[in-house]
Amino acid sequence: MNRMFIAIFVATFFLFGNTLAQSPDSAASQVDTVQGESTSKQVDAVALRYVQQCVGCHTIGGGKLTGPDLLPTRAWPKSELAAKVKLMEPRVGPLSQQDVDQYVELLQDARAQERVSIAQELASKAVAATLDPASEQIGRKLFEGSTRLANNGIACNTCHRAGAQGGSFGPDLTALHTRMGKVAMTSAIQQSQFLVMTGTYKDRPITAQEAVHLAEYLSSPDMMPQASLEDRAPMLGTVIGVMGLLTVVGLYRKRSRNRISRQRGIA
Repeated sequence: MNRMFIAIFVATFFLFGNTLAQSPDSAASQVDTVQGESTSKQVDAVALRYVQQCVGCHTIGGGKLTGPDLLPTRAWPKSELAAKVKLMEPRVGPLSQQDVDQYVELLQDARAQERVSIAQELASKAVAATLDPASEQIGRKLFEGSTRLANNGIACNTCHRAGAQGGSFGPDLTALHTRMGKVAMTSAIQQSQFLVMTGTYKDRPITAQEAVHLAEYLSSPDMMPQASLEDRAPMLGTVIGVMGLLTVVGLYRKRSRNRISRQRGIA
């Protein structure tokens, strides 16, 4: 169980004061009520656990991430879905039959997206209560390597781009914020299922605090390096060159057609 998972459940215990254990029949029931300024939200243990174990790879109706969108599983036979959930143990840890049943119930609930969204909001608040506030500036320094990761892992930009700078070995993360919220992003940073990242950070894990800073930075495209005119010059030159070549070819073909037409007229 990683540090983020522990932090959220410890914070949730102190914030909400009740156990998170539920039976499969009451997975969607209210465990406790959090009073806001004008609304109340339920703490949903199963959805909260899904946020910590699954949102880094899967969405429910939000499209494919590193794993498939799970919305279609709503129509699967329960036994088939339960078998697929059980297969996730190597990645999320041991799953009891109760855990499996609760995940099946969640995924086939018409309110699954709403439940997960609320759980993400509550999880974000719980994490914020146990860690320093997220910082875009710190996140950028960690990403670029100007501030070393606590456990001496390699800097993110060794493999990934954010804005106009970074490596190309891994996916470009510039637009990641359009597909993944901060809580899901934080979970994905700490629990990436990419084999290269798993091997790279296995003995040098990214801390919960670092993951929060990195997620904040990756959610702030305005903070990312922008391409300068010098960077754009080669591409601009290539575009102009191609346009010029196409113009010359077009004029040559036009002249050739005109010459052929004149020759036919003479004949």
